[in-house]
Amino acid sequence: MLQIINNYTEVQKSNLFFLFTNKFDAEKLTFLNLWENILSKIESLFEKQKNTSLKIYLGRDDFEEVILFFYLDRKQDIHHFLWENIDKIPEKITFEYHKDNILLDSIILWKYDYSEYKQEKKELEINLLCPEIYKKNLLERLSTLKNITDARDIVNKPSCDKTPEKYVSAIKNIKFKNTRVKVIDYEDIKREGLWLLEAVGKASNYKPKLVILERIVDKKLPYVWFVWKWITFDTGWLNIKVEDYMYGMKDDMAGSASLLFMMKELDDKELNCNIITALPIAENSISGDAYRPGDILTSYSWKTVEITNTDAEWRLVLADGISYISKNYTLESITTIATLTGACMVALWYNYAGIMWDNRHFIDHLLQNETFESYWELPLNDFYIEKTKWKISDFINYTSWVMAGSSMWWAFLKNFCLKNEKFTHIDIAWVSFVKEKYGLYNVWATWFWVDSLSTLLLEYGKNSER
Repeated sequence: MLQIINNYTEVQKSNLFFLFTNKFDAEKLTFLNLWENILSKIESLFEKQKNTSLKIYLGRDDFEEVILFFYLDRKQDIHHFLWENIDKIPEKITFEYHKDNILLDSIILWKYDYSEYKQEKKELEINLLCPEIYKKNLLERLSTLKNITDARDIVNKPSCDKTPEKYVSAIKNIKFKNTRVKVIDYEDIKREGLWLLEAVGKASNYKPKLVILERIVDKKLPYVWFVWKWITFDTGWLNIKVEDYMYGMKDDMAGSASLLFMMKELDDKELNCNIITALPIAENSISGDAYRPGDILTSYSWKTVEITNTDAEWRLVLADGISYISKNYTLESITTIATLTGACMVALWYNYAGIMWDNRHFIDHLLQNETFESYWELPLNDFYIEKTKWKISDFINYTSWVMAGSSMWWAFLKNFCLKNEKFTHIDIAWVSFVKEKYGLYNVWATWFWVDSLSTLLLEYGKNSER
């Protein structure tokens, strides 16, 4: 529960929180009439110029405690300072909103708790003091945070409740104002020739689908395409995942969840480009109808792929998604994003998403973005593209002897851009689904891409060079 208040007198039975960045911030405490010894303690903390925290017991009807964070040493990043201290903030909290969002973001995102399947549910009780001048900005940010937490909810949801059919129903229930939703069902997938997507999902009782989301602002503006995989559970098929790798495969659709709510975030915004997204949705179950290592499959582009590892399914659904939009639309650029490679996980852990590109505009913006979502540029060249080609088929879906897995799969997907569109690929393995607390990410699903990509697209098209 979040309530916007005009003054502190509206509050009952809460805790008051302040972030101090200089000694003049202490004037905000005047209305509390604190004892002299407490004020002296606060003054001494300012003198030390260290990052620390202080809790003061009040026991009043309005405020039980005051929690003070002192961010005075700029050598430490403020996000990481808050990350180290945010557990000290209780569930009932009152604080003042500022336009930079940082306190609101930290509390909402760090305190996020997925409790849909719990009998006992936690809920934050937030009173947010907001000056009138910032009200519009606050409401916009709350809408963004809602889209972020909705994306996290879907990723955290068990696979039994987000099968392709159930997920398509959930998409249809989202109240888009300006975005058109188009669904290609299983029979049409076969009829259209999306045979890689068909192969990935046909062994499941829950057949694959392809969802297209279109936000057309003006046909004269540039078109930007995104393709993200939605694998509702990734068993690995005959190359079955082993030990603990199987648990957590409900997250294999994390990129698509972020994309869906990025589209929701941009649905009513003023844009300088047209955005079209494709969500290939499938569940890769094991059955007698599953494809095998050594099979050669034909893609939507009619290029063939030999299967050397059935657990490299994401390359197949993305390849068909890329070819479909490349053939049926006139595009400036295509971007794919997915939880993809162990190589990226080993290289970058939770800290960064790996980004590979031949669209400089996209990568420059993402590398310089100021959200907590961080990116790192990985190398690529024609060497990797040559290594995706094969002896008895056009391509191979897994090249085990080339260890640069992330760059290799940018190269594989680039082969399916039929009109040589600019192509950017983002590998979000493990920044999308963390197993330990990191920064603003709590354990389990993060929100990766809702924020930074929305910011990019709001600016896209304003410059003549893209």
